[in-house]
Amino acid sequence: MKKGNLRARKRKGFILMEVMIALTVFSMVGVSYMVALNEIAEILREMRRDSKMGRILQSELMKYATLPNIEEMEESYPLEEKSELEIQVIIKPLEDVVEEQRITTEKGRVMQQMFHVQVIGTWYEDLTWHERTAETWRYARLYQQ
Repeated sequence: MKKGNLRARKRKGFILMEVMIALTVFSMVGVSYMVALNEIAEILREMRRDSKMGRILQSELMKYATLPNIEEMEESYPLEEKSELEIQVIIKPLEDVVEEQRITTEKGRVMQQMFHVQVIGTWYEDLTWHERTAETWRYARLYQQ
């Protein structure tokens, strides 16, 4: 009778150990899933912020790139809709920004009256400064009538 009772005790101890190992494995898997979901959420938040800033900068870039009379300038202002976003607009002649071989046509002529329009957005978020840039080239007479 003692032999059967001893076997039952050993089995109960072994079953308890199996349950503890299974709970440990499942808790590790659960924590791993939560960490992965948290990282995915952080990446999505960052992508959403970058997309929003990209749209804002593209809008500001088009505002300055479509001016009827474009000329060299540099200005900085806070955005009305998003006061923590500082916008800096830099318009320079293209030859000041780009090397001459890049603004030469196929026929070997240098493009005249070209401007480089650059919009830089700077903002403070998540305890760090962020900066994003949008830029384009523009022919001076493009929107003149």
